[in-house]
Amino acid sequence: MGERDLDVGAEAALVRAAQGGDREAFRRLVERYAHAVLMRCFGCAGEMTSAEDLAQDTMVRALESIGRLTDAAAFGGWLLAIADHVCRDWLRRKQTRETHADRLPRPGPAREPGPDPRVASAIAALAPDLQQMLALRFERGLSCEEIATELGRPLGSVTKTLSRAYDELRERLEKP
Repeated sequence: MGERDLDVGAEAALVRAAQGGDREAFRRLVERYAHAVLMRCFGCAGEMTSAEDLAQDTMVRALESIGRLTDAAAFGGWLLAIADHVCRDWLRRKQTRETHADRLPRPGPAREPGPDPRVASAIAALAPDLQQMLALRFERGLSCEEIATELGRPLGSVTKTLSRAYDELRERLEKP
């Protein structure tokens, strides 16, 4: 059984162990969610180097605050919410720097391997709850039933939210 195959109960046990100071348990949680966090951060940053830095900041914040997580079964959503906050902080700082920076055009970096920037940008423009649903569905490969269990939401709510995410993403990608 791989890390992706952990059931909610086993994951909750890892969270409780990590809350008790078990670094190995936290390492296993990081391994399980590293890709989802990195893709969330890539959607914000648009390039891999900054996304990796943001993902690392997310994991550090999670380690520092895991003791305050009250629902161990909600770890995945909690961690992605931290990634969202880290990204918003980064974007605010970046915007402030750019406002004060020289307005001369600069050559852009070469395109790094990773998701299509247009798709990543469209996903990043979605509401955080829609991003979370897409991440759980496609980055972690969870079924709608598994997402409902992980988030503690009714199955109908999950399928409706995913449908809304697909519709909004399609609309953004169809715009020229």
